[in-house]
Amino acid sequence: MKTILVPTDFSKCSLYGLDFARRIAEKKGATIHLFNAALTTSYYYASDPFVIAPPASVMSQSINESLKKNSRAGLQKISRMKSLSGVNVITHTEVTTNLHYEILDYADKIKADIIVMGTKGASNLKDILIGSTAERVARFSTRPVLVIPSPVKSDPRKIVFASDFTGEAYAIFPFIRRFSEIFGAEIYLLKVNTTQQFKPTGEDRKLIEKFKNKFGKNLNSEIYNDYMKEEGILNYSNQINADIIAIGTHGKKGLARFLKQNVSEGVIRLSSRPVLLVNLKKYKPKSDLI
Repeated sequence: MKTILVPTDFSKCSLYGLDFARRIAEKKGATIHLFNAALTTSYYYASDPFVIAPPASVMSQSINESLKKNSRAGLQKISRMKSLSGVNVITHTEVTTNLHYEILDYADKIKADIIVMGTKGASNLKDILIGSTAERVARFSTRPVLVIPSPVKSDPRKIVFASDFTGEAYAIFPFIRRFSEIFGAEIYLLKVNTTQQFKPTGEDRKLIEKFKNKFGKNLNSEIYNDYMKEEGILNYSNQINADIIAIGTHGKKGLARFLKQNVSEGVIRLSSRPVLLVNLKKYKPKSDLI
């Protein structure tokens, strides 16, 4: 893993991601791209929606330059933190009206191997309906995203990979396994059954055994029953004291998010543990990714 993108809004929780990215960078000799997208206002003028009057245009440019200046100063201050000594850190700032789009666009420009984001998670109904910036990045990203909701005190030792262990899981698991190898962490394969999405234990065991035959007989595995998949993933992770939850996401948009179960977003909102998400449809494995 050579290129890590860490978006920050200078809040305390956004630095959770930076600290974890530092751990990866130190082990892999990777470069951290520390990025801030300063949020600005869209201007609209009723007299002519296609032309901004010169005074307003000048004012807008002045505001944007001021935002960039403050952003650069903040990024430079963070990059000089003692904990980052010896780590290659590149800083970059943009002014935007769309935070998650700017983050994803920059990730593509630098060909980021992973995006690591600290987040406070959803705290009210508005957050749940609209979604946090981290959640939007995870939903739309074609690159793996690691969401860190609280400070990580030590290197991960247990990673839960929650899946149905059908075709798409085979495409993303090599990344998850290589990620675990950075820290020497064990992987626990987890299949959650609910009353709405139920399979006989025998069928689930066959799926998991087939998966283990491909990736390693020594992998831990569990079939877990619960009322909802999110609850099952979180409850099992609590039971074994997992350090990270890894899960695939289909990146559902708009109304489809509410008409169909979107487990990954629910896990992000509810988990107090880091969550590693890989887009099942869009992720293209690279042999040299890690």
